[in-house]
Amino acid sequence: MTPAGPFEDALARLASVFRQRGASYAVIGGLAVAAWGAPRATEDIDLLADIVPSDALEAALRAAGFLPEWRRGGPEDPVPLLLRLRRPSGPEVDVLCASRPWEKEMLARAVRLGLSPGQEIPVVAVEDLIVLKLLAAGPQDLADVADLLDRAGPLPELEPRAAARGVLDLLRRVLASIRPPGSA
Repeated sequence: MTPAGPFEDALARLASVFRQRGASYAVIGGLAVAAWGAPRATEDIDLLADIVPSDALEAALRAAGFLPEWRRGGPEDPVPLLLRLRRPSGPEVDVLCASRPWEKEMLARAVRLGLSPGQEIPVVAVEDLIVLKLLAAGPQDLADVADLLDRAGPLPELEPRAAARGVLDLLRRVLASIRPPGSA
């Protein structure tokens, strides 16, 4: 048996903490892009989780080897509450706290995928990942969207989910950039 790498170790520790607390969570970001089959290197772990700040959660995270730091955004901030987790070694972890109903719906739709041999972990549905990437709208996010769309089969729920979050026009622009007019 080979020892777990730093990503696998961090994910296993977090999964244990969240499981003990009954918190839903799912991988988002670069690891989720890779889990959905698009080659993607990343130096951190991004999660969406149904958690709120508490002394008990902080104690559990510290016991698991993490140094937690809560960051609160303003009322219009796209990320109202973020938990940044650091360890002396290993990847940095950003946990977007699911505070809105649509984020909790994304957690409910998460699927278990293998990120490494013998380790399955919840990952947001590909449609939801695309919507999150469109909301972020950075250059790497849009490149990830194009790559995911290029690899994905039919995604009948994508347009309604993009429309609900106000990113349908951006989705259509990305689609047009990878699929010339007249192609299926």
